[in-house]
Amino acid sequence: MITERLHDKRLNKYGINIKTKYKSFDNVLERNSDGSKNDDIPEGVRISKDYYYKGQVIHKERIFDSRILYSFEFHADEKEHECLNCGMISKVDENDDACVYCGTYYNIDYDNKNLGDKRYYDYTIKDRGYIIKTLILDIIVSFAISYLYISETSRTFTIYDMSKVLISTLFIGAILFFIFYYLDAAIIFSFLKAKKEKINKKQIDFWNRMEQLKITKTSFYNNLNYELRNLYYSEKYEDIIDYDILDYNSFQESEDDKGFYITVNLDIRLVKFNNGKVTSKIESKTYKFKRAKIDKVLDKGINIIQCHNCGASVDATKGKCEYCDTKTNYLQEWYLIDYEN
Repeated sequence: MITERLHDKRLNKYGINIKTKYKSFDNVLERNSDGSKNDDIPEGVRISKDYYYKGQVIHKERIFDSRILYSFEFHADEKEHECLNCGMISKVDENDDACVYCGTYYNIDYDNKNLGDKRYYDYTIKDRGYIIKTLILDIIVSFAISYLYISETSRTFTIYDMSKVLISTLFIGAILFFIFYYLDAAIIFSFLKAKKEKINKKQIDFWNRMEQLKITKTSFYNNLNYELRNLYYSEKYEDIIDYDILDYNSFQESEDDKGFYITVNLDIRLVKFNNGKVTSKIESKTYKFKRAKIDKVLDKGINIIQCHNCGASVDATKGKCEYCDTKTNYLQEWYLIDYEN
């Protein structure tokens, strides 16, 4: 697909396969960057990513924003297409990027792309590290309480008394864990909920204003992802093999005599590969996008695009006609013009 070519090229360069799992309704579905298994995702939340190098898992990611829903659906293998240039009929999956008879480019993209759509909050503490730390702390405190009490109240401290300490530790620890874990959850998430609801209301107000200007959220999110791929899978960032948007923090519009702009702040995780090792870091970064006048909106499924100057078949990912060098602007309504490095 057009939206994945740059990423595939980077992963193939280093021999990396990313296995991503999604929770979609009651199913756990999977997509692999090497194409070994790619389920259609009608609407799903990312739950895990495993990074494979030389057949071995070398890195795992388990933190994703469950408010961001993804969809990947394409059914090219079920469709027959008549080439608009030569008239030959064939199945789309037989042609890859172009007609096998005359070479006309097929600019193919997913049928449904709701990338970045926010729907709901996840109020459950699911960080395994937080759970383990809370449990260990409660066990330590419980052991101290049990040991001090039993050692002070017993005439002699025997193995029997030690067994009572261990039993008391487990009992008190379970009570403390239950109380403090859920108490922490109530306190922390009450604060986070209020904060996130405030941010979410600002974003709702923002997109309501944008609708008045006939600017659609889906188009912006798709263009944002496409531009970030162009940026992070370029020669400037040779070590980046993947990224994940974990949250959309803020949106701000602006306008001058040169055009209309949207500036967005993201929490983004950049995943890097160096010397056989994968590392990742979550950062808050700001990106500025400019609205462009587009020649043709890239529609779902199959798009056959002709150069508006010479009429030749155009590969939309190359940005210009290969015959007359006329620049084309077919993919995006929004272009990245500035970003926080």
